[in-house]
Amino acid sequence: MSISGRKFRSRKEQLAYDASIAGRYQKLLKKNPFLYFGLPFCSLIVLGSYWLSGFTAVKYEQADRKIQELQEEDLVKMKTSQRKFDLKEEYYRLQGLAEEDWEPVRVPRGEGESENVW
Repeated sequence: MSISGRKFRSRKEQLAYDASIAGRYQKLLKKNPFLYFGLPFCSLIVLGSYWLSGFTAVKYEQADRKIQELQEEDLVKMKTSQRKFDLKEEYYRLQGLAEEDWEPVRVPRGEGESENVW
């Protein structure tokens, strides 16, 4: 290996390399890099994307199967089994207060403490 990083070849070896497929490709690549490297690379990306679209379609089809349209019978069952709505009950249920039976009781103040009555 020389300082430039290229391998030294004798004249005979260089002629043999230039006659090989790799040598011919290297020469063509130097003349027109997009045509011999960029275009095949871009076409590989596009074709790969097209080929993989079948796999992504399967993924979305499986997700669609999970979410099915409600039948009329299911809709009727949902309507009949619906519970009554009470705003106070929902408020306490969402706060987690419905599970506990308790009443708000004022904490007794110590001696000399103000009542903070406005």
